[in-house]
Amino acid sequence: MTPVAETLRAMDDLVRQGKVRYTGSSMFFGWQLTKAQGVSARHNLEKMVAGQYIYSLIHRELERETIPAAIDTGIGITCFSPLGGGLLTGKYRGQEQPEKGTRASFRTQVDGPRFWHPRGYRTADIVADVSKRSGIPSQKLAIAWPLGQTFVTSVIIGVRTVDQLEKNMAPADWDLPQDVWMELEERTRPEEEYMSWYHQFNNGCFFKASEFHDGKADLI
Repeated sequence: MTPVAETLRAMDDLVRQGKVRYTGSSMFFGWQLTKAQGVSARHNLEKMVAGQYIYSLIHRELERETIPAAIDTGIGITCFSPLGGGLLTGKYRGQEQPEKGTRASFRTQVDGPRFWHPRGYRTADIVADVSKRSGIPSQKLAIAWPLGQTFVTSVIIGVRTVDQLEKNMAPADWDLPQDVWMELEERTRPEEEYMSWYHQFNNGCFFKASEFHDGKADLI
C-alpha cells in the first residue's frame, strides 16, 4: 500500500548508508518489477538486483511473464521451496495428505494450497519416474533442475538434519545431465495459454532468450 517510490527511496538510503549491499523484492508480478526499475531509473535510485519467488518443477507459472520481466530488468531469481514442501522428495508418494500429527501435516495449513493439489501430485510422480530410470535421487533432481536455469541465482533450502543438508547441498557442485533436465522441463511445462502461444509465435527470439535461455538470442 506504500507508494513504490517511497519504498525504493528508503531502500536506496539503506544502500547509501552501507547497511545493505543490494536490494530485491519477493513475489512481485512482472509489471511491478518493471515499474519499480523504471521509478528507480527516473529518480536515480539503486535498482533491485534480486527477486525471491516460489519456483520449482511444480510452480513454473513465472515463466509466462515474470521471468522475462526479471531478465529484461536485470533481476536474478532466488527460488524457495524447490522440493515442494517435501512432496518432490518422494517420501509422500501415494498420500493425498501428510500423516496426521507430523510436522508436514501441521505445515499443510500453509503448504497445502501451494503443493498438495493435482498438479503437485502429477509432478511428484514425474520426478519419481525420472529418478527411477536415471538413478538420480528425486530430491537431487528437484533442486538441480532450477539451478540449471541461467536466470536462477540460487535456491533456498530448509533442512532438519546434517545429512539432509549435505544431500541438499550436493547439486550446487553438480550439473544435471542435459537429457534428464530436458525431460523434466518438457514433462512439467505449464499448460500453454493464448498469450504465451501468441508471443512465442510472433516474438520467438524473446522466448528463446527468456524461457529457454538461448544465450545467442537477443531480447527484443
